[in-house]
Amino acid sequence: MFRLVLRVILLSMLSALVAACAARPRQTVDTARMFELRAVGVTANGNVSGAIIRGVQRQTELAISATTYAMPKARAVINVHIAAVTRDNVGHAQADVTVTLSEVESAQPVLGRAYLIPVSSERARVSDAAIADAIATRLRYEFGLSMPPIRDVVQIDPAISTKLKQDAVPVKNPVKTVVIPLKTAPVLGADQDPVLNSRTKVEPAEEPAKVEPVIKVKPAPVTEEKASEITVESGAKVKVVIKPKAPAESLDDEPCVETLEQKC
Repeated sequence: MFRLVLRVILLSMLSALVAACAARPRQTVDTARMFELRAVGVTANGNVSGAIIRGVQRQTELAISATTYAMPKARAVINVHIAAVTRDNVGHAQADVTVTLSEVESAQPVLGRAYLIPVSSERARVSDAAIADAIATRLRYEFGLSMPPIRDVVQIDPAISTKLKQDAVPVKNPVKTVVIPLKTAPVLGADQDPVLNSRTKVEPAEEPAKVEPVIKVKPAPVTEEKASEITVESGAKVKVVIKPKAPAESLDDEPCVETLEQKC
């Protein structure tokens, strides 16, 4: 009896050891994640709201832009077709979506799948935004897309630096001279400015007034001949003094001789 129990224990341990050393099944990669999505196109039947189409298009485009790949993959375009959307009055909805992947180089379809995406809401009627968000979330999960940022990422120019440079030299833009050919040169009038606007009137500059020097002329002494030409108003009193002419100086240093006509 003891040998039988021991044999059973040894067989159990041996089977457990063999199972542990057996080859494990390889993890297969989903075919939907083997492509690099470059663009998305969304179509729908006539009974689907346009808000759902625009919502799925916008969210999927943002997810494609935010997704990066560590290694190059085959490029493909995803085509989403919303066949129908059903709602009830208790806060539940369901979207029938068909997805097709087409290769960029050959434009041939390489993958096709269909999904029934359930949507639930606290309200009695599920909104179009909730349905569009549910479809976009399912597409991101199936095709390995990244969640787009809530806010737009601000792209900072690497040339802009926050450090102050003392030896920074301002860059001056070279001034280009404009040459107008003679055949196409505009004809300017006398009242037009060639530098500013051709229709801008320019007033001529005022020349400074010429200042003539004032020359003071001393009046000539009144002689005996001109004394008679002076007009006197009636009733005015005039005193006339006649001075004799000064004797001419003699060239020689001769003594002055006083006579009746000449006095020294």
